[in-house]
Amino acid sequence: MNNSTFFNDSFVPQTGEWATVQLINRIIYRGYFLFLIVAGTCGNLLTAITLFRAKLRKYTTCQYMAVCALLNIGVLLTNTLNLMLTQGYHIHIRSLFDFGWCRMNTFVAQWIRGMASWILVAVAFDRFQQSKTVRRTQRKDDYTVIFTMLITGLVLFILNLHYLLFTGNTVTLPEHNTTFLACFFDKNSGNGIQNFFGKTSIWQELVVYIIVPCIFTSIFNIYIIKNSFLNPINNEHLKSRSKSRTRRVTTMLLASNIGFLSLVAPAQVFIAVAFDAQRGMQSDENFKSLLNQINIYQCLINTYYAASFVFCFASSSLFRREIDKLLNRHYKPKHSLIGTTSEAFAHYENRPFLQQARLSGAYCSNSSPNNEHMSERKIQKRSTESTIETDGFI
Repeated sequence: MNNSTFFNDSFVPQTGEWATVQLINRIIYRGYFLFLIVAGTCGNLLTAITLFRAKLRKYTTCQYMAVCALLNIGVLLTNTLNLMLTQGYHIHIRSLFDFGWCRMNTFVAQWIRGMASWILVAVAFDRFQQSKTVRRTQRKDDYTVIFTMLITGLVLFILNLHYLLFTGNTVTLPEHNTTFLACFFDKNSGNGIQNFFGKTSIWQELVVYIIVPCIFTSIFNIYIIKNSFLNPINNEHLKSRSKSRTRRVTTMLLASNIGFLSLVAPAQVFIAVAFDAQRGMQSDENFKSLLNQINIYQCLINTYYAASFVFCFASSSLFRREIDKLLNRHYKPKHSLIGTTSEAFAHYENRPFLQQARLSGAYCSNSSPNNEHMSERKIQKRSTESTIETDGFI
């Protein structure tokens, strides 16, 4: 939903009974939202860097999730930041300049939100496709993720084009006898275009950004759980190590999808159904109830966009291992390498136990049954390791 349409506490009556409401409103939008922007931006950036590491970026699932993390940063720096400034500090950043600034800012914010929702559908579909068949690792010339982003971005550009062309309306403030650039669609405006999009845009956002993506994501998640956990594909070449990696990445994806379905979807539906500015103005109690509902819904929605790192870190030991490698790099100093090398090539007289072991092994026949058994075990072990390394995620 276009967040600029929400109330802020400048509309709250300046009486003693509203002091608590104003205090809660400021704590949420000044304190909690600032924390979400700072912590969420750092966490999402760390998530994207980790998923783009060499060990993980060759898999399309990790590439999609890294893109989701970057898009979540965009949501935090557009919608969440706008909410913090508007509701917490009464700074209407989208209305500071002209219609061009208002429309471009709103269009970019809505486009990023749409991309963040539909990339989740893309990664769920990609994981569903991989859960049906056993695949090798991704080829270097596979541009599936790039093509998917381009097509999705183009479709959402067309669907959000009305924000770029018609957003904003000049409103006269009778109390101050001045005009104000209201950067949203006004359903009470005399302009037919403003009136039409003011009544329909909230439902368009709900259907395009929430309902349809949630339906597809839920269906794909059900089949992912069935194919990966309940009835996994049996493959004699896929060893336990590859299966465990597959489950870790699948669990990481499911955690992010469940977070979207449980936090963003219900809040957006309740906002679209329950939000009514005219109802809120009927009485102080209705207005207070409306403010409390909006605060709760916005906390849920924006918490999801800041929690990608939490979802990945809590659900996947593979992600935690890569984080540990990224943050705790240890390099051996040169003198220690030289010392190790010189010690390795030291004379046998200084290491008599090695000389004794080599001499004792020299008397063993190369064609003995013991040596043949050991050679067969080595060959089997190498073939198993090569199969594990080349197998991709299900």
